[in-house]
Amino acid sequence: MSKKHLNVKQSNELTEATYSLALQAKRLIWLCLRQRYIRGEDDNTNPVFEISVADYAATFNVSSHTASKDIREAVKLISKESVVFHGEAEYEEITRPWLAEAGAKRGWGLWSIEFNPKIMPYITGLSSKFTTYSLYDCGKLKSVKMIRLYECLCQYRATGVFKVKPEWLANRFMLPDSQKNNRAELKRGFLEPAVKNINLKTQMRISLTEDKDGSFIFNFIENKPQENR
Repeated sequence: MSKKHLNVKQSNELTEATYSLALQAKRLIWLCLRQRYIRGEDDNTNPVFEISVADYAATFNVSSHTASKDIREAVKLISKESVVFHGEAEYEEITRPWLAEAGAKRGWGLWSIEFNPKIMPYITGLSSKFTTYSLYDCGKLKSVKMIRLYECLCQYRATGVFKVKPEWLANRFMLPDSQKNNRAELKRGFLEPAVKNINLKTQMRISLTEDKDGSFIFNFIENKPQENR
């Protein structure tokens, strides 16, 4: 599979939205984002994506049986969830369900995924602000919250620094109360392991420091040499 086929393009509004999804559901959204990236088509309004069991299995290196179970579970989970966007027009925040509908095509190993038309601009790239990142890299991270941090870091890779308040992280990533209400636990239980895993498993190299105003600062050190893919 080419490097292009391992990239996804995601709007910054979606990167900075508030939501919590299981890994299977996150992977399902990745496959839709990747499909849109590969197509590069002019029709940005079509809310329907076709996801195959075979593609899921090949992309995430699982068996067809596991892929079929994962997609079914992902559809079940994401159908019940919503995503909260911030600072949109006159709204401080606005909540929208992810999906309009999803259906399994009998005997084809295919799922038809139709997103809520209200969030299609953030799925198809109509938004003017977006980030392209590597599915090869973030696919190695097994914690969705670490994945979401990686996506945020990709957004700021060009500037070399990502500075963020603990409250922002707790809100956007829907962190548990133990981390939301305890800065030391947030750092020990989430941020430090996340930095370690991102440095170990992806091409990104970052360090974590703290500012006088209470913010966490992620500095980009360097990129590792690219692996053969």
